[in-house]
Amino acid sequence: MSQTMEPCPQPLILRQWKNHLPHDVVLNILARLPVKSLLRFRCVCKLWNSSITSSNFISTHLNIVNYNDDDDHAYLIETCIQYNSSKIPMIWKVLCCGRTFDSLFEYSVPSVFDLKMCDMVGSCNGLVCLTQRENLSTTSDAIYLWNPSIRKFKRLPDSCSSGKRFWFSTGFAYESKTNDYKVVKLWGTPVVAEVYTLSSDSWRKVEISLRSKVVVSRIVPYPFPLFFSGALHWFAYHSEGERKFLDPTTILSFDVNNEKFREMALPDGDKLIEQYLFVFKGNLAFISCGYPENDDGLQSDLQCFIWVMRDYGVDESWNKLFSIRFENANIIFFGCTENGELLLDKKVKENLKMVE
Repeated sequence: MSQTMEPCPQPLILRQWKNHLPHDVVLNILARLPVKSLLRFRCVCKLWNSSITSSNFISTHLNIVNYNDDDDHAYLIETCIQYNSSKIPMIWKVLCCGRTFDSLFEYSVPSVFDLKMCDMVGSCNGLVCLTQRENLSTTSDAIYLWNPSIRKFKRLPDSCSSGKRFWFSTGFAYESKTNDYKVVKLWGTPVVAEVYTLSSDSWRKVEISLRSKVVVSRIVPYPFPLFFSGALHWFAYHSEGERKFLDPTTILSFDVNNEKFREMALPDGDKLIEQYLFVFKGNLAFISCGYPENDDGLQSDLQCFIWVMRDYGVDESWNKLFSIRFENANIIFFGCTENGELLLDKKVKENLKMVE
């Protein structure tokens, strides 16, 4: 009776080799996955964990996300929810809505943040910068960088201005040349500039050098500066020699790559109380909102005038696009979508009865 010989099992290393993908191929696949999946895959093995958390992989993943036009970008909004009952206190939330506004969810905020005393400065590549303050007249007691996707945050070291009682303004930016993040704080009269760099985890002062005899006397603290075209932009008051301007007459910009300040003129025309800088279809834009008086001296409906700088940095290229009238309503302006749609919170006014 003959016996059939069973084939010998292959060595373990050969069985593993058949199911093995080169590590660079694995990284190429992982770089195309959403952040939440990458967080789970960090637990697969030490090699995956070290690769996913490396600066090179993070940069590659960011470039792929930014290149993919179909990626589901979202809008992060800090808002206050007020209930009809006076017994229920107002609740501050950080909400995220999709690009098509058909989804809305809440980000869980770390307990260290008191949102009633926190301001969301800005966001770059998924990182959010927040300032925590005691009151409106002091510099922020603490500045945090927060990554909602991985639920981690970092408190920045104190700057030279911490605790001093000056108006301040904080900006958050990404430096593409060195793949680094910077926080810029302007404070004092005349204005002093400090820059924090994430890679060095330290602050340093930067000189504000403009035209001869031009001094930046004060910064408009709100709204927070706009990060656009590699630079932060503030509304600023300035003086030329003995001549002082009582209204913000210029845009002060700070290039985060060469760390140089420059000034740009505001557009000529109607300027109302509320003023914002934002990006409109890839261009720097300026919006002015308020209640202009009618010919009879009565207050009209809320109006918004919108200008666009066609050629960035060229003052003469400001062009007034259109004006919008909001009847019997108040608005809070958030920004603009990639398609040029205005993001705002509109509240219809209720008729008020005079009570003796």
